[in-house]
Amino acid sequence: MPLDMSYKGKSFDAFTFEVERGKIRELCLAIGDKNQIFFDRDVARATGYKDTPAPLTFATVMNFWGYPEVWERMKEMGIDVQRLLHAKEEYEYHSQIYPGDILTGVVSVESMRDGAMGMVAFKTTYSRGDEKVLTAKMTIIIPPRKGGN
Repeated sequence: MPLDMSYKGKSFDAFTFEVERGKIRELCLAIGDKNQIFFDRDVARATGYKDTPAPLTFATVMNFWGYPEVWERMKEMGIDVQRLLHAKEEYEYHSQIYPGDILTGVVSVESMRDGAMGMVAFKTTYSRGDEKVLTAKMTIIIPPRKGGN
């Protein structure tokens, strides 16, 4: 199924994500990050943070827990989600993210390439009220099917 190129440049519905202290801990435990600034408020404050900060890769948690509909949007675009490959992820933090923050995320389709091997780049912009706090970019590859289909 070819990619529906009409999605290029479009944004999906905004979603809300509340940053939970437990999710920060879970991610750190899952990736083996034992830095106490993510577990202990006093250590975080002594290091200059106002609370335990979200680790840099926390945006992935926010994307998939906050907007699980992304899989359906990908299918609508013609992406075979069972065959996609993760190509790249990048984050630009504009402000630190903390437990209790209520963020609004908007996913947009930055670029698309169809053909034997498709490629789609998504950008998610997160805001806390009127303040932009994070721009997260993800690029996926859709490899060709065996036999070129």
